Amino acid sequence: MAGLALLLAAAPAVAYEPAIHQQLTFLAAKQFNRCVAGTSVAPLSALQVRYVARANTNQADTNFFVRIFRWNYYDRSGVGDQDLMWVINTRFHPHFDEVVDRITDADDSATRYRDLGRLIGYVQDVTSPAHAVPVYTTRFWRLALTDRFDSYKIDQEAIAVAIEDSCDYVLAPVDSYPKVLEEAAQDTLTAVQAPLFGLPVSWEVFWKMSEDPGNFGEYGPAGNNFGRSARFRCGEQERCVLLNEDPLYADFALQRHLTAVVASMRAMRLLQEKIPIADTRRP
Repeated sequence: MAGLALLLAAAPAVAYEPAIHQQLTFLAAKQFNRCVAGTSVAPLSALQVRYVARANTNQADTNFFVRIFRWNYYDRSGVGDQDLMWVINTRFHPHFDEVVDRITDADDSATRYRDLGRLIGYVQDVTSPAHAVPVYTTRFWRLALTDRFDSYKIDQEAIAVAIEDSCDYVLAPVDSYPKVLEEAAQDTLTAVQAPLFGLPVSWEVFWKMSEDPGNFGEYGPAGNNFGRSARFRCGEQERCVLLNEDPLYADFALQRHLTAVVASMRAMRLLQEKIPIADTRRP
């Protein structure tokens, strides 16, 4: 019975919902093609974008049994292959590394762009605080299976405006796909530790890091309530308050989503800089 309970608890360990992955990917592809216009870096064709987006969303919509044995959490310690009971991968790094190898060795374009979509899915996942810190999200006793940040709506218009000036960064040299992943995760961890504007606390009131980078963190005093009304102790005698749909939530989510889009473009650049421009006319 204990083993069954563990397997059931493992099932919902995913980050952003599939629809959010798709929105982030299309926003990234659109701006990426604007950035590379007139450069030596090949743009993405319409079909290639769809290979990427479909593989990304399919990965986020994996079936129950895959979720049992493969959890989508980042490992701050750098070890990356921590297992539970020798069968459950609690970190996604080994699978990420496999995808990187497949992109490098792919013989056909369709396979290459599908694997790029899977890789970008992992890069986007580490812009979700619960998956970068990480914090185990399943709380059956509270009827909570996922982190509330992961379903927070995307402000596509605000993102489109904010990334207009991102080209210099997107086109700057980057060493590798693991480096793109690491930069996105570190940006998220920095954001979680940053002050919550106007309050004497950081965003760790929602996602508290473990002192041991190889361990899971935990939900802070605000709990799994991102986007909702929350009251929590923030001093010896004070209680802080956040309102339902508080503007502070929107500002924080926008920055995380921006990181997801820009990091996705950086991954696209790594592949496209190796593709002759003439080849972009073929899927």
